[in-house]
Amino acid sequence: MFRKFLALVLAVVGVAGALPFVTQAAPISGTFDVDLFIAPAICSNVPFPPTGCAKVGDTIMQFEADLHFALTISGLEIGGTTVFSFKGVEFQSFTLSATIGALTVRDTFVFAPSIVEIGITKDPFDFSDTYCVNSTSHPEFASFFFSCPTPDGLLTILLDAGYQLIRARTVNFGFTEFHEAYAIIYKAQLFDILFPNMLNDPLVFRKKVVDLSLNIAGLTISTRAMFANVGTATTPSYMAGVIAAVEGQTVSGVTVRAATYIGARQGEECFAECKPDEILHGGKVISSFTIQEEKLFIRNLTIAGVIFDIKAEFLFFTAPGSACPNPGICVVEINSRGKITPLNLSIANELILGPDLNPVFDELTTNVKFGDVAVTLQWVFFPSTAGCGFGLPCPWEAQLAEILTTFDPPGVTVSDELVLCYERLFTSGGTQSSAGNCIAQNGVFRHEVYVSTKVANFTLDLEANFSGLLSKFTELDADLNWIAGNVDFEAHFVIFTDGLAVMSFGTSVKF
Repeated sequence: MFRKFLALVLAVVGVAGALPFVTQAAPISGTFDVDLFIAPAICSNVPFPPTGCAKVGDTIMQFEADLHFALTISGLEIGGTTVFSFKGVEFQSFTLSATIGALTVRDTFVFAPSIVEIGITKDPFDFSDTYCVNSTSHPEFASFFFSCPTPDGLLTILLDAGYQLIRARTVNFGFTEFHEAYAIIYKAQLFDILFPNMLNDPLVFRKKVVDLSLNIAGLTISTRAMFANVGTATTPSYMAGVIAAVEGQTVSGVTVRAATYIGARQGEECFAECKPDEILHGGKVISSFTIQEEKLFIRNLTIAGVIFDIKAEFLFFTAPGSACPNPGICVVEINSRGKITPLNLSIANELILGPDLNPVFDELTTNVKFGDVAVTLQWVFFPSTAGCGFGLPCPWEAQLAEILTTFDPPGVTVSDELVLCYERLFTSGGTQSSAGNCIAQNGVFRHEVYVSTKVANFTLDLEANFSGLLSKFTELDADLNWIAGNVDFEAHFVIFTDGLAVMSFGTSVKF
């Protein structure tokens, strides 16, 4: 009852407080978003995608309201985020930030009914980021997913799909991508059915983060101190960690950054339903206050017109079952990009080196634009599983993975994306049966067609998904947006082959 009453009070105060400032200048600003999601009950089989929708049936509804505000007083900025649902307030964060000379301070407090420490571990096949549960205030969540350091594909899908809350690599062909509206109601049911206590418990203190940044003689020294409560509402359990970093830039523009994780590791912390506003990025705490990881970044290194970004990760703990089981260097990512101006051709490449500094994966992206048409080709290179052994090195394979074509005349944008079948897709993220289906689809794993148009303040986006080359239709997404002054109106419709899967309506007010 208290949470519902608090939700009503905060909503009224937020809206009423915003009204006087709409017409006059004031130090307060923010947004108030209200969304309603409606889905046929028979179409919402959790945890699987919907099937067998009926013409007449019951409905499932999800209400969500988010309040963001920032108040500036004499150089001190006070901010806050509140997430409401039918249960009342399910997440609350406050931030205090100020700049004093060369010193910048930011303090964050989080209150929520639950917390999950999500670790980032490496996929053993291509060393992309996958996720696992490091610790949580609710054992039922930990028992459903794998504990670190074992990668959990289902948790990765839950976090990546639709929302794309925590992105691994920019291309992750093996995962199903849900529309955001469907992902929201899908996850809401998932938590209601499997993890109800994570939303029913009262709001308690869960996280405090203090970010300090100091600029001295061209160097930026930063520290992130984290203090988390991973216990229950009645039995708190506290852990602390620090991420210390030093960053500098050379005369030629090369940026070098080194970061040390003490009592902390790379990862994220999500609260309540793990919505976008309910996740803190930038590291998580662990129970041992010792050096855990070291990261080295080199950015904007230019050689012969090619720009290089290099990242090296070092681990100081044992992680059996992961791609980096032993202490030492884990992975080196070398990203390079360049442009051949006469051909209007852009080239980007990502090379992954494993713990032994041998190449394990490479991804090449080429983009060419002529007039209103742009074509992007994505190639993957990886060691073959055949032709090696007896001390012989494994040969590498090169396969075309994706073709993206964009036509962008005035007033409309049309994109066509073909994700092709290739061996690595089913080695790391698929199954033998899905590989067989892919071959039966003429080598096309997924085909997506996008159409976007804008007339004055009205925008319409359409996306049609197929599991073959313009065949085997699976989903149609329609997104409408209309802007009227400081108010945005949105409507979203997700249609599957069996019928309407979910529709949502939202309003966002800026003040």
